[in-house]
Amino acid sequence: MTDFESSTQGKVPDARLRRVAMTAMAALVVVVATGMVAALSPFAFAHEERTEGYYTVLDEDRREILMTAIMVAPGDIFIAEDNRAYEITVVEGDRARAVFLDVMAPEEEDKAGRRGALGRAFSTAVSALRGVFLGEGAAGEGRTVVLYNTHSDESYEPTSGTSTKDWGDVYRVAATFENALKKQGFRVVRSTANHNPHDGGAYARSRRTVAQLMRQNPIAAFDVHRDAVPPRAYRATVKGEDVTRITLVVGQQNQTRGQNIHFAKQLKAATDRRDPGLIKGILWAQGDYNQDMLGRSVLVEVGAHTNRLDEAERAVDLFASAIGPVLGAGAPGVGAARGGVGRAVAWIVGIVVVAGGAYLVGNADNWRKIRSRLAGIGARGLLNLLGLRRKRK
Repeated sequence: MTDFESSTQGKVPDARLRRVAMTAMAALVVVVATGMVAALSPFAFAHEERTEGYYTVLDEDRREILMTAIMVAPGDIFIAEDNRAYEITVVEGDRARAVFLDVMAPEEEDKAGRRGALGRAFSTAVSALRGVFLGEGAAGEGRTVVLYNTHSDESYEPTSGTSTKDWGDVYRVAATFENALKKQGFRVVRSTANHNPHDGGAYARSRRTVAQLMRQNPIAAFDVHRDAVPPRAYRATVKGEDVTRITLVVGQQNQTRGQNIHFAKQLKAATDRRDPGLIKGILWAQGDYNQDMLGRSVLVEVGAHTNRLDEAERAVDLFASAIGPVLGAGAPGVGAARGGVGRAVAWIVGIVVVAGGAYLVGNADNWRKIRSRLAGIGARGLLNLLGLRRKRK
């Protein structure tokens, strides 16, 4: 054995152990540092509400565009009642400043920006065909909406005498929403699970509830809340009734954020057409709100703790009536697969028939030409044209 071999014998394993230990220590430092940064970041609990006070968001002209107790941060976007979009740039104490971005076009307009009577008739017919060919009818198959309450303690102080209690008033609001959606022909599965306390773990607890609700194969999910701001921020009169307005909240930090914001804009557009003023706006905020579990999910802030419960219940009743067509149009097409090839073919044929019919109804000259052509062909010729005439052996 050489002097070199003798001098290194027994030291190589020690060196390897030291390298492994140093690597592990470095990884631990990175994890701890990352955790500290996350804990100190304003985004760490961005999906939580403030325990005290609220934010007032002002535009460049120092006009108030939003009051909310939801944590806001630079990069959040608020789409106001008039569809003007603002981006929050600075948050200082209870105040936040925002800059105007653009006016958002209604989400349900077509590419040319037109949605005439013929387009609406086509959409209605397609919805009807879905029920006929996919078997989605009165039973509500393929039309399931799920509801739940992450913040189980939220209540309306003027009604209950307290802003929080073990089983908050938001359960009553969710129940009213459930009944209103059922009147629109939807199957509704509402969870009454309690996720108290109202802390940083509430969304982790409600995530388990959402996972169970996803087994129902829903077309949409709503997490029902109420805000915590002065009453004027949400109080409104719609169709002669005193109601609370509704803010739709969507998270930015999930892979389905594009679908979520698209869905929220569809809901707002439908409600604006039927009950303008009911939707206060859309807040596209930090956090995920468990919306990564379904693209068509949204958090709804129904009034504030300073508003009355009956006003909130009237609000969700109007909201359900307005958004029915949006939810119905989103019923999944997987029913075709369940029904086999015949049902899928029937669905395709049905769409073609409706599209062709809408085109003919909208163009009388084309209809006259086709009637003349069919008369010339005759019944036997028509069968040949469709490939339905039995061939002779």
